[in-house]
Amino acid sequence: MHKAAWVALMLSLSFGAHAEKGGFEPGKTPPPQNKEDAGYKGSEDTAETPVTLIKDFRQGGYSTLEGYITHKIKGDTYQFRDSSGTVNIDAPLTTFKGKTFNAEDKVRVSGKVFGKGENAHLKVSRIDEP
Repeated sequence: MHKAAWVALMLSLSFGAHAEKGGFEPGKTPPPQNKEDAGYKGSEDTAETPVTLIKDFRQGGYSTLEGYITHKIKGDTYQFRDSSGTVNIDAPLTTFKGKTFNAEDKVRVSGKVFGKGENAHLKVSRIDEP
């Protein structure tokens, strides 16, 4: 009797392990493009943040901006512009990952916000093409 209970227990535990899935499933349809905001798919509230909101953003909050790096100020500091305004970004050379952008290239920058008002700036952890 103990062997039958043991076998039943082992079978019930093994079915759970085989039922678990993960990874990529081909054949799924992506959401429509109008539902694709700032790299996050399917939600209207995940759009990139406009520069004007960065100036009142919480300290250390993570944000994504989409626009143009207009020029280098000094060192790793650049001026970034979108349709709402400008803000300084701190972007070490490593965040460019070997890619070269100019003022005509639209980029997406992501990082943490520091400072308030006119002293607000974004410490960039990632720069990509949109």
